[in-house]
Amino acid sequence: MTKKIWVVDLGEAITKIILGSSDKNGIMVVENFWIEKTPRDVFREGLPEKKIDLVVFIRSLLKGHHPRDELMLVFNHSRMIMASFNFPMMAVEEVHEALFWKMQVIIPERFEDWRLDFLARERIEIFEYLGINEKKLDVLGIGIPTNVLTAYCSSFKGAKHVLKIIEPQFHGLGRLLKKNGEKTNLIIDMGYTSTRLLLYSQGFLKEERRIKAMVETDIKTFLSPMIEGVMESLQSPLSHTRGFEIETIFLLGGGSLVPGVLEYLREKINKKIVAFSILARNSEVFKFQKEISEKDLCLLMPCLGGMLKWPNKK
Repeated sequence: MTKKIWVVDLGEAITKIILGSSDKNGIMVVENFWIEKTPRDVFREGLPEKKIDLVVFIRSLLKGHHPRDELMLVFNHSRMIMASFNFPMMAVEEVHEALFWKMQVIIPERFEDWRLDFLARERIEIFEYLGINEKKLDVLGIGIPTNVLTAYCSSFKGAKHVLKIIEPQFHGLGRLLKKNGEKTNLIIDMGYTSTRLLLYSQGFLKEERRIKAMVETDIKTFLSPMIEGVMESLQSPLSHTRGFEIETIFLLGGGSLVPGVLEYLREKINKKIVAFSILARNSEVFKFQKEISEKDLCLLMPCLGGMLKWPNKK
């Protein structure tokens, strides 16, 4: 019997779930999906609380889940900290130790109350005139408060479910870009409380900046801080030292579905701008067993990125 994969994105406003499996060819088969409003007043200060309304909500959405199935949570939290570093080539244990000291400077609170993780990518610097190839490591450090992870785990345990994997959303977004052969892109992730600018380059995704969301009916006022942030990222001295040009800007998240957003951004930013959902719609990586609208596909992209963990899982 094929093991089922459940990927959950439990948000303050909306909860998204995908149910699927990986076939013998590594294609991700999406069998079903749910997009439901999260019950009111079950989050406090950005954290889910083990309230009866949330327990019943989770249990009802996962009623078909079997203990043998995989259960994954993808999340994005305002207190999550990401920072990029450049290290000489070293062993994994040495990377962890170096990252430990670097992140202590950045994290503003009791360091022992945080959980650290990292992604690392080997980079070869070619010195043309000297004829020397030097290997280095690009490292992305991720810090998450332990109480954030505990809050999510407790909510699912209260509903009699155990999370097997918890992962920041941007991990999966990076997999989607890599699977589709993308090289250098900027993602504008327009969430419920904030907008994140995520830079993807050569298989590495990191956060450029975070912009607080403005609840406005006027689209110009709504998008003004975001456009300013994008232009600063494109025109800053740091962007020129990277040695590459951003090819495409992808729009993601519920805010990108507001009528007129895509057209207004194209007018103000002189770059190719498309919906991030195009990577799933035009991809041979996914097979959908039921019809899915563009709106639903946009909201489910973080869950689809999470699913891509399994074909490569050892």
